[in-house]
This record gives sequence, C-alpha cells and structure tokens, in this order.
Amino acid sequence: MQSEFAYTYEVGVFRHRPYQIGVRADPSLNDVDSFAVVLFFEQKDGIRIEIAKIDNSEHDRGEIHLDQYYRSDPTKKDFTIEVDSVYEADDFLEQNWLRYAQLYDRNHGTSAVT
Repeated sequence: MQSEFAYTYEVGVFRHRPYQIGVRADPSLNDVDSFAVVLFFEQKDGIRIEIAKIDNSEHDRGEIHLDQYYRSDPTKKDFTIEVDSVYEADDFLEQNWLRYAQLYDRNHGTSAVT
C-alpha cells in the first residue's frame, strides 16, 4: 500500500511522462519527526514508480539519505547529500529531477513501463 503524501506537484515532463514530487511527514509538516520526499511517475494503472527518494529513516551508516532507484543497482543509498530537512529534500529533488528521470530511463527503459 502506498502511503499518502501531504502534498504532490508536477516538476516536469520527460518523454511524454509527467514526473511528480510527493512529500510526506510524520506527524505533520509543522512538526516533523520523520519524512520522505519522493520523485515518481504514475503508470496508466495508477501505480507509482519511484525514481528517487530522500528520507530520514535511520540506517547503520546514518540518517538522511538518497535512495537511488534510478540506478541499475537500486539498493545504493547515498548518505553524502547535504540535506537537513524535508524542505531541503524537496528543493534537492526539484532541482535534480530531470537528471534522475534521464538516468532511470537509460537504466530501466521507461518506454517498457506502461
């Protein structure tokens, strides 16, 4: 089940496919304990395909990180991004969405995704 976003917005279109950013925060955007900011597109059947996600879930190597689903090896997590908040994560993905969409297309071939 996909969790609901506090807000989403379209960041642009690549290869006739609209890309969006979705932001969720717990318990709320005014009082953030945990967050996730997701760059995604939706298939025709409504399924979200995540391209990149910045979240602050704790891992052995740190907290805030970028899940790089656009890579051919999607298990790669980047703990070196300079993001300190949900809003900085939103800005980061908004500024880099096209590069990640292009990399996802190159590595996974979005033309094969319906």
